[in-house]
Amino acid sequence: MAILKYEEQENFIVLFLEGDFVSTEDINLLRSTFKSLSEKENNLLVVNLEKTNFLSSSSLGVLLSANAMFEKNRGKIVLCCMNDYIRNLFAITKLDLIFDIYQTTDEAKKGLLGSSKK
Repeated sequence: MAILKYEEQENFIVLFLEGDFVSTEDINLLRSTFKSLSEKENNLLVVNLEKTNFLSSSSLGVLLSANAMFEKNRGKIVLCCMNDYIRNLFAITKLDLIFDIYQTTDEAKKGLLGSSKK
């Protein structure tokens, strides 16, 4: 079972994904969470994948849709703290060309806040 938690900061939100995102229930939870976060006034999002073991193709699709939702609402999503498996998955699918990916949460925060000023 996957777990989602988020922390609202002053200028952005950090979303923590934990576990495997493979079941329909997990995908629906992911989709609804992204939708509600994209509608917030504070819609700059750091997605921390440190405790994520597996992302299904459906969860990658939800992530792509979320990116479009955030951009539509003048927000942004950046990713951080991927293990080697998840990083390789993003490289193979070329999603690393769409998302800004950082090694640490601090780097992601700096990158997100720096890009939002442009």
